[in-house]
Amino acid sequence: MSDESNQQNSANAQDLNRKPEISEPVNISTSSPSHSRSDSTVELSPKSGGEATPKRMRTTSQSVPAFVSASPPGFVSLEEIMKAANSVSKMALAHDIAVDDDFQLEKVELPSGSIQKKIKDIAHQAFWDLLKEEFEQDPPQYERALTLLEEIKEWLLSLLLPHQTKTQQEIKDKLDTQLIRQQIEAETLDLHSYSHYIISLMARLCAPGRDDKIRELTAMQDIVPLYKGIFETLELMRIDMANFTIRMSRPHIAACSVEYERTKFEDYLKISPDGLRNTREWLHRNRKETPPSSSASPTEVNHVKLISSVLVDSFMELLNWDEAFSWPETIAVDEQRFKELRHKIKAVQILSSVLLVSLNHDIGLQQVPTEFRNSLKEHAAVVLSDARSATELENVLPNVAAQVAEDINKVLKKQGSPELTVETKNLISAEILALRDPANRVMTLIHTRLMDFLKQVISNEVARPTQIPSGLSLFKPEIAGIAGRFARLVSHNRAVFAQHYANLIQEA
Repeated sequence: MSDESNQQNSANAQDLNRKPEISEPVNISTSSPSHSRSDSTVELSPKSGGEATPKRMRTTSQSVPAFVSASPPGFVSLEEIMKAANSVSKMALAHDIAVDDDFQLEKVELPSGSIQKKIKDIAHQAFWDLLKEEFEQDPPQYERALTLLEEIKEWLLSLLLPHQTKTQQEIKDKLDTQLIRQQIEAETLDLHSYSHYIISLMARLCAPGRDDKIRELTAMQDIVPLYKGIFETLELMRIDMANFTIRMSRPHIAACSVEYERTKFEDYLKISPDGLRNTREWLHRNRKETPPSSSASPTEVNHVKLISSVLVDSFMELLNWDEAFSWPETIAVDEQRFKELRHKIKAVQILSSVLLVSLNHDIGLQQVPTEFRNSLKEHAAVVLSDARSATELENVLPNVAAQVAEDINKVLKKQGSPELTVETKNLISAEILALRDPANRVMTLIHTRLMDFLKQVISNEVARPTQIPSGLSLFKPEIAGIAGRFARLVSHNRAVFAQHYANLIQEA
């Protein structure tokens, strides 16, 4: 690529990345901003973009295997690989904290019945069994107890903030290893006395949600289960402390995460023969030919508009992903988030389709109250909540049809009107059951409206009210939540990888 082209791509990336700070959440207004606007508007502030349609698919030369890099073969050391893997892990953690306000650490629970869990349980139980055996010897042995107290001391210190120097010194003095050794040698060690001190300190340091556990520990008398409970509770308290630190640090992490992720991804690219292969194919699938312009030379084409158009279509593809393709490397840390977005979009699509076909008949109501619409929506949502696959959807749709008929008859009875006729009930049921077909006319219409709305959201250059799709006002909160999440992920990703995207799109 020429110097002139490199300069152009750099300028394009800078233009695409005009607002790199993503610490502030996407602004969503679910109330009517003014009398001049429709009630069904959502204000979002995503990146700029345009419209494009998928044009062509990049193919691999038949003479060269797909896994062979176009670059000369190189060698990397194990140290370099481990360093890059560590960088990717840190990048993923920073990214999770930056884009997910609800992100928090949780205790790892191994699958029940798994070999890993069995080995872990056996090893842990062996420690506590040996500890009990040492206590029952005559005289008692306390080597494992000493190790346990030393670890408890370190865990307690890790729960303190830097300014809590007085408490730090108190813990060091009270749980001094040399002092405990002297007590063991003099046969004066009182583990109950130490447990009382440790539990009282834990009560001062723990989150309110752990108070019940502290009370349980206070009531325990058997020394081995008591220290086992102390150990397990301290483990939870350490997780609580880590999550507190994350919450306090989130604004700073979010402000710095774009540059940090960019740097860590470059570390990954240094040891990967073609670390952007899947990303290149993803972008090239959505690359459209630039129409010739009589008023501008090829070098004066609006590259920013072209790149934005390709990116908008590329990000929209993530919401309709074909599993035959490999996931782009630049989106790897968000793969699960986009899958969850697809599930939420599908849920809105199905639920709104159910309501549309149910209320599109003469059911005997002079008017359909909003309260009834909301009730019908909530009840149908409960029945559909576990349907994540096509098979599960097909199995629950008869239950949905029965629930809809029951709700309609209930409101008809309340108004003193006759219940649904058998003919109308069967007609509504048949139309609900027909929603299992992906090509169903109503399902297709709703999906198109949702996709057009989300595409408009990430195409807006500045914050502006965006009209909720026609017929979907009842789902405004859900659609606004999906749109805000989608826009935030897209905005952050473009800020991190703008330069790579500009280069890859230009080479198509």
